[in-house]
Amino acid sequence: MTFELNGPAGRLVLAENCQLRFERDGQVVLQSGALPAFVPQYGVELSVIRMVSVLQRGDGFLVEFGTVQPAVTITLEVEPTDSGFRLLWIAPAACPALGVSWNLRPYGPWYGHGERVIQSWPLDRQQVLAEPHMPYDHATDGTLNIGTPFWVNASGAGILVEEALGELAVTLGRADDGLLRIVTRAPRAKFTGFDFQGAQLGPRLAVDILLGDTAPDAFRLAIRFLGSPTTSPPEELFAAPIWTTWAHYKTGVTQSDVLQFAGAIAERNYPRSVLEIDDRWQTAYGTCEFDAAKFPDPGAMVELLHAQGFKVTLWMPPFFDPAGAGFATAKERGFLVRHPASAEPYLVRWWQGYGGLLDVSNRDALDWWLTQLQGLQREFGIDGFKFDGGEGNFLPVDGVTALPMIRRQYADRYVKWVAEHFRWTEVRSGWRAQQYGLLFREWDKWSRWGLDNGLHSVLTQALTLSLIGYPFILPDMIGGNGYQGELPDGELLVRWTQLTALLPAMQFSIPPWLYGDEVDAICQRYAALHAELAPYIQSLVAETLRDGAPIVRPVFWHVPTDRTAQMLDDQFLLGDLLLVAPVVGRGQRQRDVYLPAGRWRDRWLGEIYNGPCWLHAYDADLHTLPLFERLHGDL
Repeated sequence: MTFELNGPAGRLVLAENCQLRFERDGQVVLQSGALPAFVPQYGVELSVIRMVSVLQRGDGFLVEFGTVQPAVTITLEVEPTDSGFRLLWIAPAACPALGVSWNLRPYGPWYGHGERVIQSWPLDRQQVLAEPHMPYDHATDGTLNIGTPFWVNASGAGILVEEALGELAVTLGRADDGLLRIVTRAPRAKFTGFDFQGAQLGPRLAVDILLGDTAPDAFRLAIRFLGSPTTSPPEELFAAPIWTTWAHYKTGVTQSDVLQFAGAIAERNYPRSVLEIDDRWQTAYGTCEFDAAKFPDPGAMVELLHAQGFKVTLWMPPFFDPAGAGFATAKERGFLVRHPASAEPYLVRWWQGYGGLLDVSNRDALDWWLTQLQGLQREFGIDGFKFDGGEGNFLPVDGVTALPMIRRQYADRYVKWVAEHFRWTEVRSGWRAQQYGLLFREWDKWSRWGLDNGLHSVLTQALTLSLIGYPFILPDMIGGNGYQGELPDGELLVRWTQLTALLPAMQFSIPPWLYGDEVDAICQRYAALHAELAPYIQSLVAETLRDGAPIVRPVFWHVPTDRTAQMLDDQFLLGDLLLVAPVVGRGQRQRDVYLPAGRWRDRWLGEIYNGPCWLHAYDADLHTLPLFERLHGDL
């Protein structure tokens, strides 16, 4: 027997074979897998195979499914909502996990999920593994630091997992199975200080199915749940590039380096907003003291930087060097995450060794840390901080915190605290932090061209962050970080500059003038273009604050049924009016450009085109970023 449930946004059909189907205006926009739910157990999956009962429950219904093991049943509570349907899946207490599956085809392409080391666009162009799915500093499965359990397809259906206590694991297209699979692990029941005790809670997975006419409509429904910013970063951070010491100087940076760097920037009259003094300016991680040998007079340095037109920020992670004075104080006061066996600070492995981790669930710890940072600001005139780290993988599974906290929640507590106290700042982690008006930085890029964490991924990652609700995107440093001897050449630096000039914010570190006059001149030109576009970018910031609209938009945003536009991974829209087609391949001096419906003016040549159309072999020499303006009235 088939069961149907009609709601304000669409219809749900539960077929006799247990499949769920979601329709909007008579069209199927989403369907579960053939076996929609399962319990992973001892290396096998106990899938639902039959409906045991269906009961009316208010406006919805309650379904009990039988699995291949008679003793294990899965229940599903369904209720209609204004935006679609809410599904709550529940497995018995003895089950270690619960999973649900969704057909990717024919409803795609798909978008969302979050940052990946290899960042494809659309998302389902390649297999995705995220085990666990949470903010992670460079996981071996490709998971990165900003993610949200939200997926949206081109048919207008969105899947948003509600926050709960179970750890999530997600696969998409695993072994070409054509499925999005979402698994939640059962939470442990009771935290008693040094161990978990009590009966295990059964795994529960609550999912909001969002039914829109198009993918942008589903996005708008999602931000009702996720929230959107009500404040924004300072206007100057959008208007002029950030300059940071990291990629060029690394941890050897000194006061002399900073002043020389700033002087060269000012001498060449590059636009500038902030100069970030990155790792390592301090005596020890977690100790808010300048290293006097490297920075003999930080107050005078900051004063000079201010006079040159820079705000000044310092790099700051949440880790504490055991040899530093900050660690000793934080340990004594109980402000670090503790080990369950000893109540001593849990020494976690991070990219600079082992250290204590600030307990962001401890309000006293955060107040103390704020006092340390504000002391630096008062003493030396520091304007803010670059807050690095904060990903959930740094919180040990058995770490003891002041308040119960699962690993992915570390990121949002950290970001929330930053947003409450600092404006001249940036962060690089987030889970459900869409409501905070901060610059969210893409993960550290490698100095290469491709989707494998190179230049091309700067674009696909910006599109992905936009589609999960993070509008204030800060791409990583132009030219990448120069890790392990992999350095950019002049061509890569130019193309990177051109792309980020049309993103909301841009960030230099490797000096363009090191590559000769031509490269320097091109980079100056596009930094100036970014500054020229500042009023337009600020109008987009205002739009975001009004209704949550992304600033960086996929080409299909205003033509959501255009199949060609749905698949484009090397073009984007900046707001409504600018279409950008950057060169992201080595040695390219031409590229094909797709213009969607509307009339478009070539910004450089003035020629007008009627879309949809392709411009084949468009001239894109090293000086040229293909850029088109939508003529007014064509939206």
